[in-house]
Amino acid sequence: MQSLRRVLMKRTALALLLMFAFCLVSNAQDKGQRPSPPAQAQCKLSDGKTITVDYSSPRMKGRKVFGDLVPYGQVWRTGANEATKFVTTAALSVEGKDVPAGSYTIFTVPAQDKWTLIINKHTGEWGIPGPRAYVTVEYVVSG
Repeated sequence: MQSLRRVLMKRTALALLLMFAFCLVSNAQDKGQRPSPPAQAQCKLSDGKTITVDYSSPRMKGRKVFGDLVPYGQVWRTGANEATKFVTTAALSVEGKDVPAGSYTIFTVPAQDKWTLIINKHTGEWGIPGPRAYVTVEYVVSG
């Protein structure tokens, strides 16, 4: 009985130690210290509704971004680190397509002459999601 009690106490102590170590490591990941720090753009509409974009601001660091670091014709998370989050409290229309109020993730497919804007209902993505991906229709924005 006493040996079972010792084993349980050791396992409990080990589990607590591992949880404590995990908390220390995850707390040390300060988003403000990243090479591509978080940023936010917000637009307040006249009726009080808002459109907010949360993204990580990529740094060029002397690199060619489009067509090189971000290849043409491939899905890009439109920023660095986590995928760009788009929140609107207003129903919108983009290129004639309805975007209801809500939270979205934005991806783009850059090209030399046009970009495809993907407004995705799945949020909380880290990078580029797998093939199950895009719930909403692709919006093509030229320019």
